[in-house]
Amino acid sequence: MKRIFQIISIVSLLVFTAACSSANKTAERPAPNINLQKVETGKQILVVYYSKTGNTERVARDIAGSLGADIEKLLDKKERTGCLNYLIAGKDSMRENATEIEPENFDASKFDIVIMGSPVWSWNMTPAIRTYIENNKGKFKQVAFFVTSGNTDMKEVLPYLETISGKKAVASTGFNSKELKDDALYAQKITKFLESFAGKSR
Repeated sequence: MKRIFQIISIVSLLVFTAACSSANKTAERPAPNINLQKVETGKQILVVYYSKTGNTERVARDIAGSLGADIEKLLDKKERTGCLNYLIAGKDSMRENATEIEPENFDASKFDIVIMGSPVWSWNMTPAIRTYIENNKGKFKQVAFFVTSGNTDMKEVLPYLETISGKKAVASTGFNSKELKDDALYAQKITKFLESFAGKSR
């Protein structure tokens, strides 16, 4: 029994160490070798996102650039770096906890569509995005969502996003780690998402 406990302890330590190492790494990828076309939407669009490693920020900037949208980066006032904070972040997300975020620069009610992007933590949205939605859900006219993750399917997260926002998404997509690393897969996925907004009249 003592031997089994020792093995479990060692495995747990290795998992914790790997998680901490991953948590403290910032994504350092070259600019994607893709050329996204400008999409005429006929609408005022705001892209709102939270990003810890840079993956979600990359997608948000590509979407905003193609759609000619304004962009809002959410800043979580709670420390999210380091091993312990990494675990707390996962717990906060899993327990659907809100957080404190810096004041936003844009009024969501002034936009026809608000596109929101979040990493997936513990199979759920981040506390920062949850807080933003809760603070602004009465202002949304239309919403769309995207997520980045290791391998979580957007279908697993979308119901939570739609429920908390009180709106059915006009478009949604998710990018897993393979799609974020492969330019061809990434371009195909993001182009399909962008086409959802093409030619929409006011």
